[in-house]
Amino acid sequence: MNSISARICRCGASRRRFGLALAVALLVAGSSAVAAKAQEAPLKIAVVDLEYIVANSPAGKALSSRLQAFTDEVQAEVKSKRDAANQIGEQIRQGANTLSDERLTKLQQDLEDAQIAIKRYQDDKQREGQKMQADGLREIEEQLKPVFEEITAERGYDLILNNVPGVIVMAGPRADITQAVIDKLSAATSGG
Repeated sequence: MNSISARICRCGASRRRFGLALAVALLVAGSSAVAAKAQEAPLKIAVVDLEYIVANSPAGKALSSRLQAFTDEVQAEVKSKRDAANQIGEQIRQGANTLSDERLTKLQQDLEDAQIAIKRYQDDKQREGQKMQADGLREIEEQLKPVFEEITAERGYDLILNNVPGVIVMAGPRADITQAVIDKLSAATSGG
């Protein structure tokens, strides 16, 4: 009985191995056919100028306006703080020979505090501006995803590259879909 059981087990194991080998062979043959068919079709590649898209899209223009207003506000505040610090510096220069040592020390400390405050303000506002820019670019990126998906589906692109000098050696005008992306993005963000 043991020898019959052993033969049945060996036979079952052989069938499983054969079935597995057959499945692997069919999978390889099928994927080879798909790969061969995919290689028959030419690869469709497009390029876009993302920097131009960001600068000329509605969201990019809005971001640029917000950043410019922010920069103008910061520059005006920095100028005001510097003017105040310069006034303290002028008081020190004018009173160098007439003010008491205690008053001069106090003014010098005030000037140093004002200069430190200006530097901190600039650093804080620089970080705030960078965050504003990063958040705005992330928002534009989110708006671009469905646009790229739609263009890829419509035109059958296999690959879309950012037209960055040094990365893209040459791209003909047919491959550049920058304006098509801007048009679709504008239509998508304007609701039509």
